[in-house]
Amino acid sequence: MPVITVRPLTPDDASAYRALRLAGIAELPAAFCTTQAAESGLPLAQIAERLRATSHQIIFGAFNEEQLIGMAGLRREPIAVVHDKASLWSVYVAPQARGCGAGRQLVQAAIAHACSVPELARVRLAVAQDNHAALTLYLACGFTLEDRPAADGMLHMQLLLPRPVRASAIASAESNVFMKINTLQIPAK
Repeated sequence: MPVITVRPLTPDDASAYRALRLAGIAELPAAFCTTQAAESGLPLAQIAERLRATSHQIIFGAFNEEQLIGMAGLRREPIAVVHDKASLWSVYVAPQARGCGAGRQLVQAAIAHACSVPELARVRLAVAQDNHAALTLYLACGFTLEDRPAADGMLHMQLLLPRPVRASAIASAESNVFMKINTLQIPAK
């Protein structure tokens, strides 16, 4: 079994990323929000810039030795109203590398990164309802189906991130309990 390593991609990975992404679009066009023509027409410099990690986006790569065999992106919105949500996108593992745990490692790396961002409370994704392997992977990683109906053959899933209870929330809850006990009316016998 190959040893797979996962790390954030950098602009130096642009050529390998482009090749893997184009292979993914050719194999599963409905899973990507672009076309082969649009993606292959992008200058390599623009793809390299996409791979530069920011406070709002990071793309992970899975490697078998030096070969890029999988990818997964995590993006969060800069808009204050929804800055507590991130999207897992463009998860893809090359066919010859499937079944070795690369997909799980990529998703877990994205989740670990999301957990390191204090503002994030949930990670969302969309997956084709007939992509049973991906559904199984996401469910095994803790994602649950959202209550909204599938649209255009896509299911929506989310993962609520574990967050430590803040001391102020504990103090507030304790004070509420004390107030309730203090105002409890005990009927006379």
